[in-house]
Amino acid sequence: MRRRLLTLLLGATTLIWLATAVFAFFDAHHEIDELFDAQLAQSARVIRAQSSHALKRDLHESEEIEEIEMNAGEGGHKYEQKIAFQIFSGDGKLLLRSASAPTTRLSSRRSGYSDEYIDGQRWRIFSLGNDHGVLIQTGERHDMRNELAADVALRLAYPLIFALPVLALLIWLGVGRSLSPLRRITREVMRRAPDDLAPIDDAQIPLEIRPLADALNTLLKRLARTLENERRFTADASHELRTPLAALKIQAQVAMQTGDEEQRRHALRQVIEGSNRAAHLVDQLLTLARLDHAAPPPETPAELHAVAMECLAQLASMAATKNIELSLAEGRGHIGGDPVMLGVLVRNLVDNAIRYTPPGGAIRVAVTDDGGQAVLEVCDSGPGISTEERTRALERFYRVTGTEENGSGLGLSIVQRIADLHHARLTLETPENGQGLCVRVAFPRLAA
Repeated sequence: MRRRLLTLLLGATTLIWLATAVFAFFDAHHEIDELFDAQLAQSARVIRAQSSHALKRDLHESEEIEEIEMNAGEGGHKYEQKIAFQIFSGDGKLLLRSASAPTTRLSSRRSGYSDEYIDGQRWRIFSLGNDHGVLIQTGERHDMRNELAADVALRLAYPLIFALPVLALLIWLGVGRSLSPLRRITREVMRRAPDDLAPIDDAQIPLEIRPLADALNTLLKRLARTLENERRFTADASHELRTPLAALKIQAQVAMQTGDEEQRRHALRQVIEGSNRAAHLVDQLLTLARLDHAAPPPETPAELHAVAMECLAQLASMAATKNIELSLAEGRGHIGGDPVMLGVLVRNLVDNAIRYTPPGGAIRVAVTDDGGQAVLEVCDSGPGISTEERTRALERFYRVTGTEENGSGLGLSIVQRIADLHHARLTLETPENGQGLCVRVAFPRLAA
């Protein structure tokens, strides 16, 4: 960034300075032309005033052309040799000329300005006559004017040559000082321990960098919450897994040590049931771990009623074991989401309902339309959840007190996470008959 700013600022400054020098060159060239044109005219008028009578009489009688030597070494100027004049009589005879002027006529015009090429050189000529027929022509070469204009432009460029290194140093130091807060933040982040997620101090951060610091602090807060959730999840999972594994170990030891065949069979059946519970808990933990890092699914069309029908078919045997009646009301629910996640949601709701509904009970599943939303309802005839415990029932590993079912305490947490990913609203309600629990999930309908 520092190098880019230096290159950009120096490049822009150089271009602007060069454009200014070019403009100054042409402007100076124009002003020089105006100045020297005026000088030519003034010189011609001075010569005319001085040569009106005597010059005409004395020189007209002479057969020789007088030359005036203009020597820059005698207190003159280096540009004198490039300035010339000629004086012609009325009959076109050259009477007087400067040493730098040719013997041929400078211009065929008798008045005004003209541009002529003489011996391959471009000249600027001014012609002026008097009342006695004397023609005076003054002229100078254009290369002198170009040399003067180039000298002016070069003198304008000299400061750029000396100022660019100084300007580069000042820009480098200024940009470096301006970026020092960013380097300070970089050093602070690099020195931090992996578990140090405290916010970055933005007290002395410039306004231009403050959005970056705010974004980093927001990210650090999210990371802190994520790590805290991970630590809590790991602690809870280890605690929940320790209990069934200890029970499995005890039952296995009983089966090995007892000599009673019936007691051995009973212990082995407990081992199988404990293994099933541990496998179910591991499945729930893996599902929840995947959902924690999942992004909201794309708006893939899904039919909620068809998903519910498939899940009920999979859990029908489990309900039949407890003599529980499963029913699915007719309805349609076109929503956008991930059919696999939706299947996990419905299975967890129905599985929970089967686990906590006593034998001979009933579970009703329905998909309805309520105010433009597709609503999934799973209602059972179990013990239900009190109003005070409904908020905590959505927490991970929380089990409702007073139930004999050994669940994982993760089913409703998984349902809540899938509902959040689908922008759905989950509520726990009491059925109209006042017995059991009715879980209601309202999904936004799929846009047309």
